[in-house]
Amino acid sequence: MKLRFLFIVLISLTSACSQDKEANTHGTLTKDYKDVSEYKSKHDLEKAAKANDSEAIFVLASMYATGEGEKFDQKKALELFEKSAQLGSSNAMLQLGLIYRNGNEAVEKDDQKALMWFKEGAKSGNPSAIHNVGLAYYKGLSVKEDKATAFKYFIRSAESGLIQSQTVVAAQLYGGDGVEKDIKASFKWILKAAEQGDLESQNNVGLAYERGEGVEQDPLQALVWFKRAADHGHPLAQYNTALKYYNSTGMKQNLDESIRYAEMAVRNGNSSAKALLYDIYAESSSFKYSPEKANYWKAKL
Repeated sequence: MKLRFLFIVLISLTSACSQDKEANTHGTLTKDYKDVSEYKSKHDLEKAAKANDSEAIFVLASMYATGEGEKFDQKKALELFEKSAQLGSSNAMLQLGLIYRNGNEAVEKDDQKALMWFKEGAKSGNPSAIHNVGLAYYKGLSVKEDKATAFKYFIRSAESGLIQSQTVVAAQLYGGDGVEKDIKASFKWILKAAEQGDLESQNNVGLAYERGEGVEQDPLQALVWFKRAADHGHPLAQYNTALKYYNSTGMKQNLDESIRYAEMAVRNGNSSAKALLYDIYAESSSFKYSPEKANYWKAKL
């Protein structure tokens, strides 16, 4: 049975949320939040909000939006997000864009208003807002679809370190989607995302090294990147790691490791790994030859 390395090249068509600490904690005054915030208590937060501190108002709005630390109230949250945005908070601008893009019990979905707020956030340099402007142009949300313009926004947010944008830029460059195809540049961006811990990107970096796409071919580096994602639970990378140990391209074959990673992949829902396990046990010249186990995995195919 012919087995191949598997890869993912995706255009991520989802909204990017703020990577800021405040947004990740939804404005609650957790220990982690206190470590990076000037607001050490709810009293301090409310005092700052009354003094028109835009970020304090943003945090308070987040509390109403999530019901963490305040009564859940989407209407009140919207009012406070708008006030915070008017005072210059790019986080609030981003949040308003997301609210209008998705709609909630306080407002109806409105792509035009969403784009307006994303653009305001983008003007303030918010990477997630910039990404979402790109998304609007990519999908044609209240503007004419324009993937070339989308790319310009995506690369701005990618340069700010936003992983989601880095993977989109890599995919557009890889496929020539709205931009001239450039495999080397694509590799550069997928590597940036991989180095930040994105598992799909780590798997794709492994494939780039395996195939010599955008980078000099290096089978050992391929294994390093496959394993990095595999050891953090990525099913496709687990399969690719198993296949790497089985095929032994540029390295010594290790069937024990191949079986171990293939079984991980199967447990995580990867069906291709079942075929690999069948091949391992069905090979009569292998020390792992086992008709019983081969039949077991054949029945699973």
